[in-house]
Amino acid sequence: MLEVIEVSKMFGRNVVLKNVTFSLKNGILGIYGANGSGKTTLLKIISGFEKPSCGRVFFNGREITNKAPQEIVKLGVAMAFQIPRVFWNLTVHENVLLAARETDYTAEICKELNLEDVLFKKAKEISQGKVKLLQLAMCFALKPKLALLDEPFASLDAENVEVVLEFLKKRGSEISMIITAHRTKILKTIASQMLEIRGGKIVGSS
Repeated sequence: MLEVIEVSKMFGRNVVLKNVTFSLKNGILGIYGANGSGKTTLLKIISGFEKPSCGRVFFNGREITNKAPQEIVKLGVAMAFQIPRVFWNLTVHENVLLAARETDYTAEICKELNLEDVLFKKAKEISQGKVKLLQLAMCFALKPKLALLDEPFASLDAENVEVVLEFLKKRGSEISMIITAHRTKILKTIASQMLEIRGGKIVGSS
């Protein structure tokens, strides 16, 4: 499904990623590492929001290196950001409907992600945790083949962590995912593969 080959990224003289190579055939891949290790930059390169300094990315046999995010989404790769990107002046329902384009599917996703109580509130009026859930809902409403989830458990209380875990376990039977996190404990409950990234390099796998 996904191949990342010798990908490096520099911002000026700062090397953020160095010769990162891995592949994902299907299932859920967990990538863990400290802040600044390169996790977010890696997902942004796969999704087209950043361009690699060198290296190549393939999705379902097609090269997507340097393609625009809109093109990559159309191919079936969607991303949920650690710092949510939502339409703040639209309601939760409107945000998800824009992605899903189906009223029934919008309702299904929002129910599974515990958003029914804020469905008709504007995104700017809901809690930080609910915004994180909204970002996930928007990502999965696109019905991607591969979902890239950057720190989806950050800023969530214990109850909503469980909501997200159950949602991802359910959707994981039909959608492949790459999930990043600081710690391994949560990832190990859901990921079928694990990679550790440190200083912009893949240093371990399991």
